[in-house]
Parts: sequence; structure tokens; C-alpha cells
Amino acid sequence: MEPAVEEKQTPRQSQRSSARSVRFHLLVPVNAVLGAAILVFLAVDYRSELAERIEDKHMSLREEAVTLALAVQRLRFQGLDAVQAYVDDVCGRMRDAQSPGHHIALRIGDKMLQAVVHHRASPEMVRAMQQAAADPSHRARFGDHELVVGHVTVGDITVYISEYLTTVRRQLHAEYWTRLAGILALGLLAAIMLDAVLVRVIVRPTQELAATIRSIGEGNLGVQTKHFGCAEYEYLGQVINDMSRALARAEAARQREMERARSIQQHLLPHQVQVPGLDVATLFRPAEEVGGDFYDVLPLQQDRWLFCVADVTGHGVPAAMVAAMLKALVTHAVEHDQDPAEILAFVNRQLCALGLPDHLATMALARWSPADYRLEYASAGHEPPQLLTRGEVRLLPSTGILLGAWEDAHYRTQEVPIARGDRLLLATDGAPEAQNAAGEMFGRNRLGQLLRETKDEPLAVALHRIAGAITRHRGSQPLTDDLTLVAVEFT
Repeated sequence: MEPAVEEKQTPRQSQRSSARSVRFHLLVPVNAVLGAAILVFLAVDYRSELAERIEDKHMSLREEAVTLALAVQRLRFQGLDAVQAYVDDVCGRMRDAQSPGHHIALRIGDKMLQAVVHHRASPEMVRAMQQAAADPSHRARFGDHELVVGHVTVGDITVYISEYLTTVRRQLHAEYWTRLAGILALGLLAAIMLDAVLVRVIVRPTQELAATIRSIGEGNLGVQTKHFGCAEYEYLGQVINDMSRALARAEAARQREMERARSIQQHLLPHQVQVPGLDVATLFRPAEEVGGDFYDVLPLQQDRWLFCVADVTGHGVPAAMVAAMLKALVTHAVEHDQDPAEILAFVNRQLCALGLPDHLATMALARWSPADYRLEYASAGHEPPQLLTRGEVRLLPSTGILLGAWEDAHYRTQEVPIARGDRLLLATDGAPEAQNAAGEMFGRNRLGQLLRETKDEPLAVALHRIAGAITRHRGSQPLTDDLTLVAVEFT
């Protein structure tokens, strides 16, 4: 008897499924920090480079202003018209492509002249140039543009020459985009190289170790990992290999012990059962190496026979130990009383006195009297035996509660009319409760139907067909509970 357990994903499993890889944890922070550092460096370097180029432009404009002031100093005696013509000629030679926004303004005494060739002359332009000349950065705003101005004063002549910073910024932007593209390419190359190193040094060894541990978890004990070039992984692999070998040795020892336990349990079961006037066939399949089911056929006084089938909760070694105790208790009980109900009561009291936690059992007893062709049975919460009589299947219900549940439990013995050719099937709940992949149980009705369909076949063949039908119903599903069948034909 084994309850179905629904598997649920634990919170820890959910966290593992959403965990990031080592590659992610190393590459993302390293590249993020490196990228941020590069961006900060580029920003600082850009500001420094821009300031340096603006200063160079200012010095260039100032040198131009010095040359222009000296020339104006010689031309002023030819009149202001001559000076105006010279200023327009100099400014006109400057193309916007090379010197965007180039403009000249000069003061001679109290007279202010401006180049008019590019149509930029205005009082606002003069004020912006004077503001830039007074500013330590040599820059000022003029409409949508930013000016850089170089100026010089020679005597009573002050010359202002300005340009827009458009070309300076455009050239610097182009250089920095090129530089940034190169840095990004180098960063990508570095990331690829780092990723390759991580895969070779960390990811692949980790996957190898995980595959080995998974293989061990699947039962391939003794499997070994390969050697690694990294000392830390080599040490970890050696520890896993040692663990695998130790588990393999422990499993081999356990298998030997379980083989002995299986052999002992098989010897506790009756073999080649021969009862006068009856044909008997049995089947015993534990879900593990040993099981919690057992059956027995015991001779009684006055040429009577007792058939016993029991099922302990659970399976495996603990259930097998309780089953062995039940067999001993039944064998002891029949020495004092042969009534099935009294035998169940005795076994129940002894099992309750042992105080075994979480170990209950069901049991069905059937007493056969060949002399008067009488069958009596008692059941302690067991799977109802099925009696095939006159072509119909009759279920023999329980006559008391499970063994080990209540010390003062009472059981009843009931007589069942028997005719020649009738068949009795005693089974544990591993037969009707066998499930397929869809969770559908084999069921009592199907068991009874097979009992009817095989009534004309030899009893051993019929039992083999029933067991085969149960196996086919399960398909690829493992046996989750012990399976015991005892079939009797009254011949």
C-alpha cells in the first residue's frame, strides 16, 4: 500500500532554474565597469581636447589680428575707405568651409569698422565679439552659434577676428567617433577572448563535473571525471571521483545485503504448494528488492488448511521486516486457535503491543475444510478476495479494521458456500491499484473480468494471463507497490 505523491517544484529549484551563468556574472560586470571607465575617460578627454583646440584657434585668430592691426596701421593714412577695402578683401578670402563664420571688426580711435563681404556686420555681432574678447575662454554666443575670438590692440587700433566653432567641434566629433569605434572593437575582441577563456577554464570543466554528478545521481556509481588543467578543478574532480568510487562500493555492499534479504524473504514464502482437493498458483513481485507483501499456506488440525495473504503499508526493507514478523505471528497463532477471526485478533494485539510507528497491515485469511467442502474467511481491511462461482464473481468484504490500528479490534469469521470448479483469487492492492501513464487504475472490475475469462484455462496459465494484463496496463510505469496474487481452484 503506497499513496501517490505529486511532485512539486520547490522554491530552491525555481531559484536554480532562473540563476545566471558564471559567464554572465563575469562578463557583464567586467564589461560594464570597463565600458563606464572608457566613457568617463572619453568624456574627460573630449573636454580637454576641445578646450585645447579652441585655445589653438584663439591663438591663430590672435596672430591673424596682429598681422591685420599692423597692416591697418599703415593704411589708415590712406583713409578709412582704404582700410574698409582691405578688411573686406582679407575676410572675403576666407571660405566658410575652412573658416566658418569668419568675421573681422576693428576700432580706429572712435570709429568701428566691420567686414561686410559675408553680410555678418551688425552691432550685435560686435557686442558678441567684444564679450568673447573679455571672457577668459574667448567664447561667446551669437544667435545659434558659438564664437571664438582673437583680438589685439596696437595703439588706438583694436582688431577683433571671430570664427564659429562648428568646424572645430565637427572635426573633433569625427575623430572621437572613430576612436570610440576602435575602442568598442577592441572591447568586443577582449570580451570574445575573455569568454573563450571562461568557457575553456570554467564553463566546460563545470559542465563536465555537473554531468558526472548527474550521472552518479542517475545511478551510474563509480563513473569518473576526466583530468583538468586547472588545479582547483583537478582537486574538485578528484573529490567527486573518490565519492563516486565510495558510493559504488557502498552500493555493491548494499546489493549483496539486499540479495541476502531477498533470498531470505523468498525462503519464507511457501513453494510448490500442494493441498488435497485444491489447485494452487501464486505470484509475488515486490516493488523493490524486498517487499511488504507476503502469503502463506499452513496446514491445520483435522486436515484443514489456512490461506493467508497480507500487505504492510509501504515497501522495501522496513515493510519486509514487518511482513516477516506477521508471518511469525500467524504461525504462532495457529498453534493456539484455528478460527480466522481469532487468529487476526491475536496478530493485531501482538502488532499493537510492538508499537511500530506508521506500520499498519491488511490481512485476509481463508480456512478450507476438504472433509465438508467448507470455506471460512476473515479479513482485516484487506483487498476483497474475489470468488468465481457459477460463472459470476463475488467480492468477499472486509470483516474488521486494519491490523495495528486498535488493540481491542474485533473480527468476524464468515462462511462461504463452495462448489467444485469454483476459483478464489486473493490479491493485495498492488493489483487493482496498478496505474498507467495517464493515472488510470487497473481496477477490481477488470480483475474480476479476467478471472471469468480464464475460468476454463489451467489455473497457473490463468494467473499468468492476469499478471500479464496488469503489466501491459502499467506500460512503462514502474511498479509502485508490491504485487501478490494467490489463486485457488476447488477441484
